[in-house]
Amino acid sequence: MRLSPPRQSVLRRLLLRQVLRLPFAVLKFLSGGGIVHVDGRTLDTQITFLWKTFFARQDQRTPLSLTGTSVEGAREDWQEAAALMSAGSEVRVKVETAGDGGLVNGQLIRPQRIDHNSPLLVLFHDGGGVLGGPELSLAFASLLAHEARCPVFLPAYRLAPEHRFPAGYDDARMAWDWALANLGRLGATSGQAAIGGIGMGGNMAARLCLDLRRDFKPLPVAQLLVTPLLDLSDPDLKTSRFARSWPISAADLDIMIGHYAGAGTGLSDVALSPLREEVINGQPRTLIVSGGLDPLAAQAERYARRLMEGRTHTLYRRYDSLPLGFPLFAGVVDHAQAAVRDIATLWSELTTSPDQDAGL
Repeated sequence: MRLSPPRQSVLRRLLLRQVLRLPFAVLKFLSGGGIVHVDGRTLDTQITFLWKTFFARQDQRTPLSLTGTSVEGAREDWQEAAALMSAGSEVRVKVETAGDGGLVNGQLIRPQRIDHNSPLLVLFHDGGGVLGGPELSLAFASLLAHEARCPVFLPAYRLAPEHRFPAGYDDARMAWDWALANLGRLGATSGQAAIGGIGMGGNMAARLCLDLRRDFKPLPVAQLLVTPLLDLSDPDLKTSRFARSWPISAADLDIMIGHYAGAGTGLSDVALSPLREEVINGQPRTLIVSGGLDPLAAQAERYARRLMEGRTHTLYRRYDSLPLGFPLFAGVVDHAQAAVRDIATLWSELTTSPDQDAGL
């Protein structure tokens, strides 16, 4: 009997969860017996298995990569991966469509229990501004909402190359303004909102905070920047010791940047690269996260130091066994889940506790 595509997807997801429960020694054997070890850091065993075995392709192309395929093909790969690695039933959240029925739309994640002191988190999704919509970050956002007991709004934004910069950023700012005007509708019993983003979404969140400060507009109570791409002109990305990170490599970043950047805007322009701002001060409390095997970690660390130099309460965490793109695996990979739970704890402390000294 031939299974329909939805049925195939369900069975493959169940199979994936069962296989990842195997002992790490077995997963290592199934992956060919080797490990990915760079500069004293070893890639998580489950992620290595996903890379080398579960998602391995017969054509030898790197799975989920933009190299050697079309944007449409990469989008399909990422959409399928996100569906396979969705959050489990133990994550008690309700996901619903939210927006104004027009220009603003996205997904709202409501946890079963909401801390009345927690702000709404407006989180701009992963995908380099190219690969897909809110569903790419749904597993991460669901686990974060569940653990931090805060509602999370994942707005959609226009994607490149069909819509280059500043289209996506303009959509992100519009979504932020709409969320501020609809806090009660979005479950923010505290009446407050925070901002965040993953990858290029982190770029948008950081840029938006800087622009709000410049325009004398109310700032978020905090910002969460997860593996943020903060300098699109960074010459060190291609030569990073972690340039071959999976599922997102430096080569993939180069393709994303090429698609995302609009004509007439240099990559070193602060509108695209907030890390290049001359002065960074007056920013909201900030939590910045990177992976250990992450070519963007150096940017994240530099931005954390710039924020602290500007007297912003800043926390920085690096999870050494995880790569760039690890939020994609938050629904199934043990160490990715542990990282998100840690992020949720730090986020709760940052947003609901009195200010404390910042630190790396």
